[in-house]
Amino acid sequence: MEFTNKVCLIAGASGAIGSAVAKAFYDEGARVALTHHAKRTNALSVGLPSKDPRVAMFRLDTRKWKDVQTVVAKAEDKFGSINILVNCAGVLGPVGPTQEVSVEHWIQTIQINLIGGFLLARAVLPSMLASGAGKIIQFSGGGAAYGRPFFTAYSASKAALVRFTESLAAEVAGNNIQVNAIAPGPVKSRMWDELLASGSAGGSQALAELKKMEETGGVSAERAAALAVFLASDRSNSLTGRLVSAVYDKWETLGPSISNALARDAGTLRRVPLE
Repeated sequence: MEFTNKVCLIAGASGAIGSAVAKAFYDEGARVALTHHAKRTNALSVGLPSKDPRVAMFRLDTRKWKDVQTVVAKAEDKFGSINILVNCAGVLGPVGPTQEVSVEHWIQTIQINLIGGFLLARAVLPSMLASGAGKIIQFSGGGAAYGRPFFTAYSASKAALVRFTESLAAEVAGNNIQVNAIAPGPVKSRMWDELLASGSAGGSQALAELKKMEETGGVSAERAAALAVFLASDRSNSLTGRLVSAVYDKWETLGPSISNALARDAGTLRRVPLE
């Protein structure tokens, strides 16, 4: 029970990853404030008891600053200051040639994936700074680490979210607040369905990825949730400003070697010099 008496705000808790994260944190003893965008979402649909005093549900559009402020205030009124923020909210965005995609849809993707992550962090930081401790975890994705043709809104927003994570981590490093991002891998989720629906619009690279995903069945959401638990726990207290892969990084045994990772550029976005 790593999070007994801890208050955790989980944004996007109604999705495949978000609900897995919510259950993992609840099972570790946390009081969980869960946000969702859909009208009919409730605790039972997330997999948690609806009348448990450690569970609260809030409908939230993370693009709206006043709404984010209101939900954070309500969560803190019910549970106390937020110790942990996990942002699982995100969308795939428009898929296709940049000159053809919807301008409005492209901008909306930036608003949800990047601006939403900023607003959530902005809202919880004052209480974390006042208490002298906190954990902020953003869910990024593979689009942040490499160029992804025909997914420009998704890749741009996720890369920016990782750079925001790095920058904020350095900014609050002296306040015992750790800020990290997670690359969950291909999890069967709404985004997976959207990728399937996009068909050939994503190009040959996406089609090859889709084929592999369908053959392997993807990565379990519980894997990403376990990494979120690790990053939110005292086991990772010195790790900050990193993008950690739930699939490819050996994070389970990272504890003793965190100082070595921090001494290198491991888990960061960096320019490789031209030779």
